[in-house]
Amino acid sequence: MTIFKYVFILLLGISFSISAQTKIEKLVKQGNNHLTKVEYDEAIDVFKQAIAIDKNDANLYFYLANSYFDKGSLKDAISNYKVCTKLDPEYKDAYYNLANALYEKEEFNAAIKVFTTLISIDSNYYDAYFDRANAYYQLNEFKLAISDFEKGLNINPNYAFAYYDRANTWFQMGNYENAILDYTQAIELEDDIADFYFNRAIAHFNIENKQAGCSDLNKAAALGDEGADYYLMEFCTISD
Repeated sequence: MTIFKYVFILLLGISFSISAQTKIEKLVKQGNNHLTKVEYDEAIDVFKQAIAIDKNDANLYFYLANSYFDKGSLKDAISNYKVCTKLDPEYKDAYYNLANALYEKEEFNAAIKVFTTLISIDSNYYDAYFDRANAYYQLNEFKLAISDFEKGLNINPNYAFAYYDRANTWFQMGNYENAILDYTQAIELEDDIADFYFNRAIAHFNIENKQAGCSDLNKAAALGDEGADYYLMEFCTISD
C-alpha cells in the first residue's frame, strides 16, 4: 500500500510537470506571436504568466527581457536579463543583450564590463568585440576601440560595418589614410551603403584629395544621401 501511494504520488508529480511544461510552451508561442505583431504589452503579460509557472527557467526571463527591450523599457529589460544570467551564468545571448541595453542607456562602462564577461565565456563571440569597441569609442578610448575591432575582425573578417566603425575611429584619431582603407574595405563588402562613400569622401578631403572626395560624394548622392548633394554644390565643380 505504501509503495502504491508512493508510485501514485510520483506519477501525479510527473503528470503535473508535463502539464506545466506544455502550458509554458503554449505561452511562449503565444508571446512570440505577440512580439511578431509588435504587441509588446501583451507579450510581456504572457511571459509573466509563464514565469509564474516556473520561476527558475532562464529562457522565460530572456524572452521577457527581450519584450521590454523591444518596447524601449530598458530598466525592466536590464533587470530581467540580470535574473536570466543569474539563473544561467553562461547564457551568452543574455549577456550580449544586457550589454546592449546598458549601451542604449549610455552606461558605457557597465556595458563594457558585461561584454568583457561574455568574452571570457566565449572568446569567439565577435559581436561582443565589435560592440565593446563601440562602447570604448563613446568614451573616446579610441586605441582600445581599434584593438577590439581588430580582434573581432580576426574572427569575422566579412562584416562591413565593423570596418566602417573602425574607419570612423581612425578618422577621429586623425588617421585619415587608415580610415580610407577601412571605408574601402567596407565598400568592397557592401557597395550600396551611402554613408560608406560619404565618410570616405570627407576623409579624402582631409588629405586634400578633392577628386576622390567628389567622386565619392557623387556615389553617396546617387544612393540617396541628401547631405552629399549639399557638399557637391559647396565643394565640387562639374569638372570634378
